[in-house]
Amino acid sequence: VELHGPVYMRFTRDPIPYIYDKQIELEIGKANLINDGHDVAIIASGDIMDFAVKAVNALHKQGISARLLDMHTIKPLDIEAVIAAVDDCEKIITLEDHNIINGLGSAVSEVIAEYGKGKLKRMGVQDRFGESGPYKELLAVNGVTVDKIAETAKRLIQS
Repeated sequence: VELHGPVYMRFTRDPIPYIYDKQIELEIGKANLINDGHDVAIIASGDIMDFAVKAVNALHKQGISARLLDMHTIKPLDIEAVIAAVDDCEKIITLEDHNIINGLGSAVSEVIAEYGKGKLKRMGVQDRFGESGPYKELLAVNGVTVDKIAETAKRLIQS
């Protein structure tokens, strides 16, 4: 409300779990660190954060240290948080519950390309015509489940 200029916000119809254990203040253009780690960084945006939290917990049980960033603002993107994730982890996964084209994955890939360091895997709705259906089923059709996120992280670390 206080931001002067155009704003775009996405909401879902389905209820989503609250991922923060305390009340926080979101700052436009600044990512929130949900979990620190050094083997892989997962940068997620939107309703998919619940999947990301569960994937990080699954990875932790397997001895993998995963950083999780809540990139609630895509524009302006928190470039410093992306670069810190690349420097500390090198392997990055972006996770979004919509098309991987021109969203969070694209924005992060531009930062990584210009920085000249790091490896990225984008997870989300693949570049295809949209479909209707239950939220979790549509994500699964596009290869986005908690298990697939953890599996992708492990493969990325090994590459």
